Amino acid sequence: MLSAVIGIVFGIALIAGALIGSRLSQELDLFRFPLCWAGVLFALDGAARLSRGRSPLARPSDWLACAAASVVFWDIFELVDLRLKNWWYRGVSPDPWGGALFAAVSFATVLPAVRLGTFVLAGEESAPARSVRPFPVFALGLAALALALAFPRFAFPLAWIFLWPICEALAAVLPPGSGLRSPLEDPRRLRPLLLLALPLGFLWEAFNYGSARGWIYTVPFVERPKLFEMPLLGYLGYLPFLLEAGAALALLDRLRPQLRGVRGVAALLAVVAVHLAVDRATRAQTVISYSAGPHSR
Repeated sequence: MLSAVIGIVFGIALIAGALIGSRLSQELDLFRFPLCWAGVLFALDGAARLSRGRSPLARPSDWLACAAASVVFWDIFELVDLRLKNWWYRGVSPDPWGGALFAAVSFATVLPAVRLGTFVLAGEESAPARSVRPFPVFALGLAALALALAFPRFAFPLAWIFLWPICEALAAVLPPGSGLRSPLEDPRRLRPLLLLALPLGFLWEAFNYGSARGWIYTVPFVERPKLFEMPLLGYLGYLPFLLEAGAALALLDRLRPQLRGVRGVAALLAVVAVHLAVDRATRAQTVISYSAGPHSR
């Protein structure tokens, strides 16, 4: 258990060091967000091992798979934002390779944080999966996406819901095995996901606030009041977002047995290719300022 305590202490120290250092150095401030989230992951991993006796991300391959899935998961929202135009990035490296790498590292923290956090709260006891009708559920997700894209000014909240039914439907057509259950398959997953939503949302927005490399929001109708950069009502979006993340993690567990060896390498290369394409497409439309730091050259 000593290693678990060390992980927690190191994670908290890394967060504190990044926050303090970002006030002393603009160069360090450019890396504040991924440094802070690395600290969160260290702390959550330690907390999981201390409270549950193990981590759900026990092997390097677990971390790699979860991080890669997380990049794809968030890249989907980046593509949707091309239509919504609800958030914009500042302080991005003008070097497209450096900018894409920074984005990938940042995006890679989302699903690991959700998996570790929910494991700390409730563990991952396997239960027989409840039946989910994939075709109507998938159609529901597509309808929500279509409405968000067709009427972005009014239907933008659906952008934070559509991926939940889509991931649920895709998971439902794959063998459940002994992996993580989705929220619809096991309603017991709802509680830890919803309990984790606002604390994680608070950290996401807090680490971004005032950073040299971060984002701002332009959300219709709910611009004020704000907590950090996020409109206060916008925090409600973290509730369905965590349900989407929970369903995506269940889908990942179904896919991993089929992505071993050469297939796994091909999947990772596909993740890299998709991310580079998405970053190139979004850079021209959602970046409002570039960094002048030496790392950007």
